[in-house]
Amino acid sequence: MSVDRNNRSHRPGGLPKGYAGTFAPENDGTRAPDVRPPSGDGRRPCARTAEDDARAWALKSRIERLAADGDRGQADRLAREAGAYVAGDSLPYGSGYCALFDGRELNTVEIRGSMVTLAPFMPETIRA
Repeated sequence: MSVDRNNRSHRPGGLPKGYAGTFAPENDGTRAPDVRPPSGDGRRPCARTAEDDARAWALKSRIERLAADGDRGQADRLAREAGAYVAGDSLPYGSGYCALFDGRELNTVEIRGSMVTLAPFMPETIRA
């Protein structure tokens, strides 16, 4: 329903106020609007911080160091705890990025359907 320049609603005639489909909010300027603008500087809070990324890079280095030293079981366990897929796991079908540990390196892969493409490591793909 439309409102004219005098703030009067133009409801269809014939139906009483509040009847199915005829609700027109009456905001004459005396009530606060239902939707308030966001407070602050308008920026959304960042979900990830630089410290999160630094921890992710440190965990990546630790996993790869364990694999290089021959402790593959411990490296696999840490990679799985971080949310990475490990060699031999079934990858999800869909689209997006995920972490994959191939036994030597922890990498990020991009999945598009059944296609898997190696991408530069993105720290947000693991939990650190």
